[in-house]
Formats: sequence, C-alpha cells, structure tokens
Amino acid sequence: IFSTTFVACTALQQKMSTENPVPRLDTCCGCIQLKLGILILCVLQMIVSAFVLLVIVIYMVSGVLLAEENLLMLGGAFSMLSLFLVLLLSCAEFGFALYAFTDIRKAEPLGIRYYYMFKLISLAFSFLVFLLATSWTTPEIFNFLISFIFSLYCIWCIWSLHEALMLGGEAATKAGFTSEEAGENSPLFKKNESQHTSEYV
Repeated sequence: IFSTTFVACTALQQKMSTENPVPRLDTCCGCIQLKLGILILCVLQMIVSAFVLLVIVIYMVSGVLLAEENLLMLGGAFSMLSLFLVLLLSCAEFGFALYAFTDIRKAEPLGIRYYYMFKLISLAFSFLVFLLATSWTTPEIFNFLISFIFSLYCIWCIWSLHEALMLGGEAATKAGFTSEEAGENSPLFKKNESQHTSEYV
C-alpha cells in the first residue's frame, strides 16, 4: 500500500511540475496543426523581413549613387537612427525565423524557444516605441491594439508548439510531429529513458 501511494504521489508531482498555468493550444487558428501554422508564420516573417531589408538597402544605395544628401538625411539624424534600428530588427527577425523554421523541421525545441522569446522582446520594444511616439489618436490606438493582439496570439502559438514538443507523446503528435519525432526529441522522453536505464544498471 505504501509503495503504491508513493508511486501515485511521485506521478502527481511529476504531472504538476510539467503543467503550466498558461493553457496550451492544440491547433493554429483552430483549423490547422501548430507545426504547419508556425512554419507558415516563419516563412511569412522571412519574406516580410527580406522585403524590408531590400527596400532599406535600395533606399540607402540610391541615395549614395545619386549623391542626394537630402534623400539619406531626410528627417535628420533621428530618421537615420530609426532606419538603422529597423535594419537591425529586420535582420534579427529573419535570422530567428530561419532558425525556428529549421529546428521545427528537425523537431528541435531550441530554435522555437528563441523565436518566441525574441517575439516577446520585440513586442515589448514595439509597445515602448508606441508609448513614446504616439499622438494618442483613435486610429493609432486601434491599429496598435489589433497588431498587439495578433502578435500575442502568434507568440502563444509558438510557445504552445515549443511546449508540445517538450512534452512529447500525444501532445507533440497533435501539434503535427510524427510519433518518432515526438519520442526521440522530447526532453521528457529522454529523461524517462535515462531514468529507466539507470534503474536497470
């Protein structure tokens, strides 16, 4: 009896340690698998970032080639600093999206984790910029709220995919990973496997 109670308490403790107060999504947009949805999000992110980078590079190169100082210095140093920050942010967005895309294909959680952490930092930075630069008009507030809610949902989906892959098993299978990927790459699966191996040894 005591051994059965101990095993039950241990299982309950492990379940509580793996549970998270934030609910985990099983699908993206309620109709497609999380894996496919986040892969599409990564591809769209890379396309947008590449387009922004191309526009900025063309803007700067055309200003140099045409020798038009007003083109590059439009708005003064503040505009140039903003342009440089957008350039860095676009490079980072492209890099993190590519990293997440490759790790999702390999069923590795590290790139997914870094991607949603970057999205959180980027969202916080956008919120700070909005507070400092907005004129508090109704259209600006409405547009920012729509963008903020959409970004939060994307972060929720990315985090849910990461948690599903970390849990492995049925959770990872529902998210779109195969049973082999869910078993071999799940940290919890590896932990249980190492525990079983140590018990036999």
